[in-house]
Amino acid sequence: MSAGQFNGNEIQGYISSGWLDAQDKLSNPRVSDKEKPQLYKRGGQTKDTSASAMGYKKGSTMANQKDFLDELRRQLRDMSQ
Repeated sequence: MSAGQFNGNEIQGYISSGWLDAQDKLSNPRVSDKEKPQLYKRGGQTKDTSASAMGYKKGSTMANQKDFLDELRRQLRDMSQ
């Protein structure tokens, strides 16, 4: 199966080389922490534990200074009455 101008083996090789490059940067002590790629760990904690997977933080406001989820709940409640 081809994708664009690549065949499956070339795609797999490209992805594998990117993965290996990232692993090399992670394990290289000469690369600063700022330059290292971020490693996803399943079930691990992120740097900002107050955010959900979608990046929403409780207390985040919309342009009208209202909390999005609180406003959504209010509108759904009003519709069901």
